[in-house]
Amino acid sequence: MADLVTQDRAETAADMPALTVELHPGGAGWCVRADNLGLALIAPLGRRVESLLRVTVAEPGASDDDDGDVPDISGDHEILGDGVRFIPHLPFEMGVPFRAILDLRELRRPGLTDVKTLAFSFPEETATSETEVSHVYPSNDVLPENLLRFYVRFSNPMRRGQAQENIEILGPDGTPAPDVLYRVPVELWDGSMTCLTVLLDPGRLKRGVGPNRMLGPPLRTGRRYTLVVGVGMIDAYGRPLRDGFNKSFSVSEPVREPIAIEEWKIRPPAMDSRVSLQLTFPRPLDWAQLWRGITVVSESGNAIGGHIDIDPGETRWRFTPDAPWQGGLYSVRVVPGLEDICGNTPYGPFDAALWSTGEMGLETAVNSISFEVKVS
Repeated sequence: MADLVTQDRAETAADMPALTVELHPGGAGWCVRADNLGLALIAPLGRRVESLLRVTVAEPGASDDDDGDVPDISGDHEILGDGVRFIPHLPFEMGVPFRAILDLRELRRPGLTDVKTLAFSFPEETATSETEVSHVYPSNDVLPENLLRFYVRFSNPMRRGQAQENIEILGPDGTPAPDVLYRVPVELWDGSMTCLTVLLDPGRLKRGVGPNRMLGPPLRTGRRYTLVVGVGMIDAYGRPLRDGFNKSFSVSEPVREPIAIEEWKIRPPAMDSRVSLQLTFPRPLDWAQLWRGITVVSESGNAIGGHIDIDPGETRWRFTPDAPWQGGLYSVRVVPGLEDICGNTPYGPFDAALWSTGEMGLETAVNSISFEVKVS
């Protein structure tokens, strides 16, 4: 992991707006965060949030208040209670100077009229350990016939352009299973370049679509397959993997039911403790989306800060707060697009149109669970 070098423009009081660079808790790599902005001021910003927090490449000799002609880096913005997080679409490049710009004028609040900046960079680094596949998700060795994707995690950042030649699925006879994987034009890496999304052919997964009618599903119930990651995958330092990696799995019946959030089991924590809130799911959910698709909020609607753990099997989600739980009502909020490992959501199965999902739809799908931390 790259070491971060930062140089703040000025010291900041604890309760004043502040800029920091951090690793995204959901695995999206390095990002920029602005805090202490005020929830009531952020909520109505809308698209203006893109002007509030920007990141550019720092031009040599440019002053703190001069953006020059350098365009903003492309990325997404997340609202975080009284703060904002900027996540670049592509990872910050090592050895390049960057500048984060927090334009407090966009808040339109009396007294906040300055522009804060934060210079930062990531020095070129040399890996000390050989790169290997550290995990593959879903982690179970029995997977449904209509599995949508794998996530392959590596121990060091990787280089693009190697997956098609080095990742494949072998059939029961040990030979490559044809037309199982979907070869995307641009490989689907996360921001840290350590996690690759490998898709199974969605055209073969969707019932009634041409490839499904002609070829059937990519995987067949009752058969055994092996996901193979070859040593030819090259890391960011130009080295092949230490060893190849195989994940063997058998195939069970397809799962085509919407996610029933009301069937989740919740174990509330105790007041004045930092014991984890625990959710248990009837079936595995998408590993990557579990990091960013579920949040805990207070009765007033403010997000609770903390960190997430996902147990092996992807059927248990645990949230540990930064501060002890206070007595009162809370909610677990679920993003509408949260998926299980087959792409099914709370609104319907992966291969059915929203308007044809029977009684399930936008009006009836549950997307939150309430719980109480009882006062001692």
